[in-house]
Amino acid sequence: MEIILNDIERSIAKTLAKKRYAKNRDTNTVNKKIGNQSDEYTDLEGIASEIAFCKIFNIYPDFNLDDRPAADCFLSDGSSVDVKSTKYKNGKLLCVPWKKPNVDLFALMIGEFPKYKYVGTMTSQELIQDKRLIDLGYGKSYGASQEELDKVSI
Repeated sequence: MEIILNDIERSIAKTLAKKRYAKNRDTNTVNKKIGNQSDEYTDLEGIASEIAFCKIFNIYPDFNLDDRPAADCFLSDGSSVDVKSTKYKNGKLLCVPWKKPNVDLFALMIGEFPKYKYVGTMTSQELIQDKRLIDLGYGKSYGASQEELDKVSI
């Protein structure tokens, strides 16, 4: 399913991305992004894809700036979700090894601000396995292809 953020959602995403960036720099949070894109781009794509995912499922993302919880949102069944995004149409679901699997599901969104497509999910237990470690040129990450992802009922 494809989602295009409306003007208000775009404004919220831009504002939160700037605030997250500032908060992370103020608290000396180590930047562990994958890729060579700018920090601002990473923060905007992160929050915008979370908003798009939540819009599809009719739920709210966690907008908290004080504490960064592991989950970006919770589905109606209570499952915690960490939303990942990529601009690559054939992109993979990636999770860095240092990330603790404190969520039930990882979700993949594909696109670029303000247009995203929901691809699917994978449980933490399925994704966080040594056999899934791959290196796409920025260090090792757990990875899964789009064909391996499940669709959560919408």
